[in-house]
Parts: sequence; structure tokens; C-alpha cells
Amino acid sequence: METQIIPMKPSVSEDDAFYKAIAEDCPKTILQFISERGHGKSSALKTIIKRMRETNPELVFMVFDISQTWFEAAPLKYRQLVTVERIQLGQIVNVGDCIYEMGELSEVQRRQFMGTIIAQIYRKRYEVKLTDPEAFKALPTIILVIEESNCVFGSYSFRVKDWISPILSDFVSVGRNYKLSAILVATVEEGEMAPSLRRRSRRIYGRLVAEGDIARVRRNNKDMAKYLSQEIPRFHFVYWGERFYGPVKVPDEVKTPAEDYPLPEAQPQSGGKSSAMGWLFFGFMGTIATYMFLSYFGIL
Repeated sequence: METQIIPMKPSVSEDDAFYKAIAEDCPKTILQFISERGHGKSSALKTIIKRMRETNPELVFMVFDISQTWFEAAPLKYRQLVTVERIQLGQIVNVGDCIYEMGELSEVQRRQFMGTIIAQIYRKRYEVKLTDPEAFKALPTIILVIEESNCVFGSYSFRVKDWISPILSDFVSVGRNYKLSAILVATVEEGEMAPSLRRRSRRIYGRLVAEGDIARVRRNNKDMAKYLSQEIPRFHFVYWGERFYGPVKVPDEVKTPAEDYPLPEAQPQSGGKSSAMGWLFFGFMGTIATYMFLSYFGIL
């Protein structure tokens, strides 16, 4: 990816080719969606996912958001408002086709919550693939959509000495083997993302304002860097996959919110509902998830 040569001038492709290329690549590789704030990333991504689902109805999406952007409208069936209290009461369910609004959690808690979700999915899929390969073939591909992904996959995210780092690292390196992929959305410099993640990613670009991102494109093509940083209009995007697609004006086609996932009956944890208990819950879940994850992968 880092040495790919792209056209001297942006080639305006058929819109269908833009969407088709993303739909074909997304289950196979991690995509990074990078653009300045206010350029229309979230509304565009909703439309892209809506069209992906029309041509690939077997895909399952799970969205992790912190800004209520997806809570207001999304091309998914369910939404869940994630709070420490609901987690303590056992009212947050690991389910596909769902938005998890995590804005109330701290940055560390978001990382822990996502680590737990990913570990649970891995454990189930690893076991199915090991014990029933035919059943595994029938499992759908799950695409994780992570807003403000730099908070989860930052440059040092795989070096943090906690139970989450090995899970995130393995998700990036071998997730495809278990039909897991991701679309990572960010407004910060791509260079702030983990190096191993950058090497394995393809990009959807809107307008670039971070010098690091512009410089990365400039190394391959000066004209393209100038176009993405100065000339690309709002709501227009390009896809840099096997070849270059775009620019395409992506309309805002999703206006309907997802439905609230039915709250399970509360199952209070002993010790009350304090935020301290929330931390204990996350720590407990982290320990269990890590043990299961590492055991299944033969690390323990």
C-alpha cells in the first residue's frame, strides 16, 4: 500500500464501481476512513453500508460510536445505549446488526468494552471452526465499524500492558481467518494509528487537513495530495484499494434510526451500582475474556 502508484489526476469512475470495490474489499481487509471533521464521513459511511447490505445481505455490522451520530439514524436493525449501570445489570447484549453508543463510558472503559465484545466473538468462532468446519463456512462476516478509532487503535495500542492489547493485535493480524473485519473512522492523522494496522489497511479518503496524511499521499503523487487537501468538495470521497476509485459524491440516504434492542431483565451484581463496581465488572470480564482467548489460541 505504501508504494502504490496512483493516477496523476483523479479519475472519475462510475459510482457503482466505487461502491462495488469497497463492498468486495471490506470483508477481506481493514478499511480506514479518513477525512476532516464536518466533511460528511458518518452520513457517507451509512450510505456506503446501506448499499453494501443491498448487494451483500449476508454481512453483519456492529457499530461502536461515542457521539450519537449512529444513534440518530443508521442502516442497522438495533441500537443499545451502553452505560456502566446497564453493563452491571446484564442489560447489554453482544448481538450483530447493532449500534453500541458508548459516549457515557470513559476512554479506558470503551477500550475494555470493545475488547470484551471482540474476545467473545473470537472465542465462539474459534470453537466453531475447530469443531465444525462446515458450520463455520456458513457463518456471516462481521464488520466492526469504530468511530474515533484512534482511541482504540492508536500508535501504542498494541503495546499497552493490559488484557486488551493481544486481543486487538490478533484481531488485526488474523481476524480475516475468522470472518472478522473493520472499518475504522478517524479525523486524526493516519500516522497516529498502529503501524501494523496501517500496513494491513486500505483507505477511503475525504478532505485531508493533517500534514501527516497529506505527506503520506504526496510520497506517491503530489497532484493527488494537493487535490485531497485543497480541492475535493464536501461529501465527495475516493477509495484507494487495488486501484483508485473516485471522486464520488456520496448522498445521505439513511434517515431512519435503528430500533432499541429489548432490555433484558436486570440482573443486579452484588455490591450496588457504584462506578467502582463498574470498574470491577470490566476487570472481571477482562480477566475471563483474556483467559478464554489466550487458552483457545494455545498461548496459555
